[in-house]
Parts: sequence; C-alpha cells; structure tokens
Amino acid sequence: MNNVIAKIKETLRHNQFLAVGIVIVIALGIYLVGCESSVTSPLSGKKVTRPLLSAEVELKVAEIEAAYADLDKQDLFKQKVFELGLAAAQGGTIDPVGAGVTLLGILGIGAVADNRKKDSIIKTLQKTQKVA
Repeated sequence: MNNVIAKIKETLRHNQFLAVGIVIVIALGIYLVGCESSVTSPLSGKKVTRPLLSAEVELKVAEIEAAYADLDKQDLFKQKVFELGLAAAQGGTIDPVGAGVTLLGILGIGAVADNRKKDSIIKTLQKTQKVA
C-alpha cells in the first residue's frame, strides 16, 4: 500500500503541471455542467435563471396589456356616452333601453376582456411558481 502511494506521489511530483491541469479541467467541467447561469432580475431584484426571467417578462407584458385593455374600455365607454349626449343635444330622441343595452354591452365586453387578461396573468404566475 505504501509502495503504491509512493509511486503516485512520485508521478505527481514529476507531472505537477499535468496534475494541476487535470484538476482545473475537472473543476471547470463540473462548473459548466452543474451551475446554471443566473442574473439579478430588473423586475423583481432576485437572482433568476433564463426561464424565470422569461416568465417574469411575460407576466409584466400581460399586466401591461391588461392595463391597455382597461384604458381602451374606458375610452370606448366615454365615446358612447359622448355620442348619446351629442344626440340629445342635437334634439334627437334617445331610446333609453337601447342606450342602456349599448352601455351594458360595452361594460360586459370589457369585463370579459378583463377576465381573460386576469386569467392569463394567473396562469403565468402559476407557471412561474412551478418553475421556481
């Protein structure tokens, strides 16, 4: 046993740079294979990997799209109210049932759009939590 250890020590002593090179290659290989790249997220401030960063970006895009949809719904509602007011100011008759149905239809479409956006945000959050 001592003879084997002595031979190993002698081989290492004669081949020091080769031994160090082998150790460096093994350490580098373990690092490259075992360590996943990560970065500090500009959105959450946490260390994240590429899939988590993509999920955060998708979530933020969904939130922004939901905000735009809400703005569009509000603008459409204002436009319809303005059109009804303009018709009344011009002396035209306004059908209250028709106006109510129109306004409720706009609100209903907006609510459906909001719910779809909220559902997509929830699904994205669930995917993010499953990945983490």
